Amino acid sequence: MKLKTVTTALLALVVSVAAYAPPKSAEAAEVYLIRGFANVFSRGVDQMAAQLRARGVNAKSYSNGQWSGLAKDIIKRSKQGKVSYPIVIAGHSVGGQEAPRFADTLAKAGVPVALVIGIDPGFAPPPPFSAGSPRVVDFWIKGSARGNPYRSTGGFSGTIENIDIRSFSNADHVGIDKDPAVQSRIVNLIMASVGG
Repeated sequence: MKLKTVTTALLALVVSVAAYAPPKSAEAAEVYLIRGFANVFSRGVDQMAAQLRARGVNAKSYSNGQWSGLAKDIIKRSKQGKVSYPIVIAGHSVGGQEAPRFADTLAKAGVPVALVIGIDPGFAPPPPFSAGSPRVVDFWIKGSARGNPYRSTGGFSGTIENIDIRSFSNADHVGIDKDPAVQSRIVNLIMASVGG
């Protein structure tokens, strides 16, 4: 009789702990950081990925031009229930130019993207967001010959915030992703988005 009572009590304890388990940790996120032209000018993207991993976030940096293959993989895994949410996309320069296409491709396939961050997207203006993400933040250098703001068109229903870094940094296009003030803001935005 006592064994049955102890077993029942333990089972009740397990059920109550499971019911009050904390939300998924940042380890469940998928954070994609895309470098700029030729990879060599975006080492700050690698630094931010390392900072995020040190805080328990599943963050990886990639070469620009890889977004399409990454999107196909994510869409395939989403159909198999193997995607870890939330998804965050960030890109510097050419990587930032690719971010709207990356996010729109996922959103149109029914894969939600929690946050998109641009880091002085360029050299040409990035395409407008037509689906993408509920939140888009762009750290750019207003008046620079290389970077560009983000914009939207069509069915985009999220918010876009273009932040001119001149209010807190003197970094140029090549140095913006390595600037500690910019990195801190980006890492904090991502951490808030993934719940870490």
